[in-house]
Amino acid sequence: MDKNIEKPCELDNLVIIYFGQDCDIFDENCDFDNLLNEYLNTSSAFSLRMLLANLSELNGQSDRYEVLLGRYNGEFAPERWGLTAQEWLDIVNQRLIDYMHEKGYSTELSHF
Repeated sequence: MDKNIEKPCELDNLVIIYFGQDCDIFDENCDFDNLLNEYLNTSSAFSLRMLLANLSELNGQSDRYEVLLGRYNGEFAPERWGLTAQEWLDIVNQRLIDYMHEKGYSTELSHF
């Protein structure tokens, strides 16, 4: 994953739509848990697996935090929720995995 927003991915939907400037559409207080729950509860199993793949790819990069902040520059600031980029990624990743397990979805990713 790189900073080029012209290459869309599922992480874009989560960050820009749910945690971006218009997050109050989903929760008037832009509460972190409510926003993440809204994404998880309304996304298809395919979208969740794509997000997991995006996060896995991003977490495998040594510059992941710079990529995350650079990709969504001006659209997203984890500090809004009192979190660093690392904390935001860690929480989202763990909550996604927990949710997928709860729903019975596989978290095993294909390796081509």
